Amino acid sequence: MPLYYLGNSPSIVAEKRLKLTQDVPPFKVDAVLVYGEELSVEEKALLAKYERHGRSVHQVREGESDFDYLLTGQPETNYHPINCNFYDNFEAAIVQRRTVDLAYRMTDDSVVRKATRLRDLKTHQTEEYVLLADGEWLRMDRVVSVDGVEAGASCRF
Repeated sequence: MPLYYLGNSPSIVAEKRLKLTQDVPPFKVDAVLVYGEELSVEEKALLAKYERHGRSVHQVREGESDFDYLLTGQPETNYHPINCNFYDNFEAAIVQRRTVDLAYRMTDDSVVRKATRLRDLKTHQTEEYVLLADGEWLRMDRVVSVDGVEAGASCRF
């Protein structure tokens, strides 16, 4: 499992960690290790993006080890499966190649609306994602509505 980091990783572990960049799809990131107390404005924005996708964030303070995280095993997630019938709306929009009115929730609970095409679906470690026309992967439990159809209750097995 590759671990990604932000901040100044100690040189002893830097070779085993990958620097988190905007290009890394959220489903490839199991967790983000944050080294040090101060992040740049760009790093804070990047961190918010991955937190929005429910990625675990572990603050590693000076003098502490990140090995505690490695011993925990399975990454944490706050993903809630979407309604199975609601999922069908995504598949239909992709097959029909039509533009949809998409509303989704940001980390601060504000709702963003955009007209976009949906290009693909992906499930990774029980989390479902939809690929938007601009290349952004959006975690599907962040979606509020598609073409006015609300997400509804979760689909639990």
